[in-house]
Amino acid sequence: MTTNVLPPEVCHRIVHWTRRRDLPALCLSSKSLQKTAETKLYETIMSSDINVIFRACESIVLQERLGPYVRSFYVYQITRRTQELPRRFWQMVQKALSKMRCLDVLCIHDPAHSNTWVLSDSDTLPFQLREANFRLPWDEHLVRFLESQNKLTQFQLIGGLDEDAPRLKAGSMPELCTFDGKLALAMQLLTVPCHLRHLRIPSDRDTNKNLLDFIPHLASISRTLRSLNIIHVPEEMSVEAIKLISFVCPDLHYLGVIPLPMMFPHVSRVLYL
Repeated sequence: MTTNVLPPEVCHRIVHWTRRRDLPALCLSSKSLQKTAETKLYETIMSSDINVIFRACESIVLQERLGPYVRSFYVYQITRRTQELPRRFWQMVQKALSKMRCLDVLCIHDPAHSNTWVLSDSDTLPFQLREANFRLPWDEHLVRFLESQNKLTQFQLIGGLDEDAPRLKAGSMPELCTFDGKLALAMQLLTVPCHLRHLRIPSDRDTNKNLLDFIPHLASISRTLRSLNIIHVPEEMSVEAIKLISFVCPDLHYLGVIPLPMMFPHVSRVLYL
């Protein structure tokens, strides 16, 4: 039996035990193995090397069969090597996204914080995400994109919101259950409305000003909310924050670490719930 007539179950078994770096060579070894190997090779596109990402996107644009294989797509850079990416790179990413009709997970970290336009035409993006992780500005492009994602369950946004930031329409992201992002956006999500189960909010100087005012608004999701993690609550606010949370969200299963004020010299008490 030659490799050109291998049965599908044998091809799947071979590809399953093949190292990822050997998949390109396997694609070239025979027509029987090519489709199975390509499916695994393009299932997850992840690299901090923008040249690798660009070439992968180029292949997806030029070879129509490859787009539907992609389930997870990551665009990011290692922090110490971060550089502003050329417009040609983002144009290729946009074209590739329009081919990924089975995409589940999308991660885009833009160091320039200015390329949300790659998501601007939701009519040409054929996928419904399950998970999104963005370092992008909260602008009209991003908001309109999120409004088109009806199956999104997990969403993380790194960055804050301006005072005149656009707002989501009511009914947006109806399946969202996990959110990780700044307090201002969490507050906006509560007005959509939503049914969050897990909420993580990184605290900072601006967040701290509104934290105690925000907690009572969690009453709107108290029936579904099961975990709440507010990072770096100031000690001077911690006791009042715990009182409010225990009253507003009595059904929590998990509450992140909240440092209590120092009660005695050289002694720091931390509450774990």
